[in-house]
Amino acid sequence: MATDGVQTNRTVLVAVDESEHSKQAFEWYLRTLYRPQDLVLICHCFEMPDLPCLSLKHGLNIPVEEWQKAIQDQLKKVEKLEADYEADMLMKKIHYKLKGEMNKAPGQGIIQVAEDENADLVVMGTRGLDVVRRTLLGSVSDYVVRHSRVPVLVCPSMPK
Repeated sequence: MATDGVQTNRTVLVAVDESEHSKQAFEWYLRTLYRPQDLVLICHCFEMPDLPCLSLKHGLNIPVEEWQKAIQDQLKKVEKLEADYEADMLMKKIHYKLKGEMNKAPGQGIIQVAEDENADLVVMGTRGLDVVRRTLLGSVSDYVVRHSRVPVLVCPSMPK
């Protein structure tokens, strides 16, 4: 955490994942709305990986090794993502805090972190799902907009 001794007047939660869309939203926030007094809260809410099921074929043995590998692979992705954002913040001398949260639903996790950390604003990207996919799959950004108690800024994906 790089908030030592710095007076902040606004906490901005930036919801990130491994996508280019969230990176674009983060960069847009830095270019457009960022103030040096901001505490930038990088929030990554990740889902537990799908774990292999028990199988009659293997005598109902619990696939512990497969579970451990799936969880460790997920944790490596999270660590890399956090390290990338942390390096960017340090380089730009931004006051920041990292918050990783495992949740069944990323939208719920983002809302919880925003409330726990008293965020003043949530910034996030959107995957740009079409209407059918958004209706069938749901949208994290739609969920956050509908359930947040603070303003939410959703950046549409931008062509390169």
